[in-house]
Amino acid sequence: MTASYLVELKDWGLHVRLQGTLSLEQRDTVARQVQSHCAALGARGTPWSTLVEFDRFEAEGFRPEIVIALMKLARTCGQLRCAVVMSDWDWASVMAEAMIAAGIDDQARIFVLAEGLQAESGLDGDLDGGPATDFPGANFSGMDSAMAWVLSGGVVPMVSKAA
Repeated sequence: MTASYLVELKDWGLHVRLQGTLSLEQRDTVARQVQSHCAALGARGTPWSTLVEFDRFEAEGFRPEIVIALMKLARTCGQLRCAVVMSDWDWASVMAEAMIAAGIDDQARIFVLAEGLQAESGLDGDLDGGPATDFPGANFSGMDSAMAWVLSGGVVPMVSKAA
């Protein structure tokens, strides 16, 4: 699998996708893009949502402080909801800890895809390496509840320290 990423503005907010083993430089680029897009969304003056996908993501030297800072920034810039879709329970636990540390566990939800969905095609199939600048017609199959949360909110299980 190639390492790839996507950071894009949508009419409902921000879509971020990280796939495979991203280098430190790639992760720093993603962080800068998220920071820039958060500022742009904040300037709109209306609440917005985020969908973050981690597809078979691996990060040597994971820096939770960067993730926590970005989560706090997004909240400050008007983020209303955040759905994090993952294909790995261990990363879900790490992400839950980051959400709690950032103080956004009231507005963020983690969705871990069922094993059968992962085995077939991951979250959505491979992006073709590097920064994915064009991801038309994204098919969010298998993520119905995450997209419902992003677009409408509603009642879904909260992130908790027990997770």
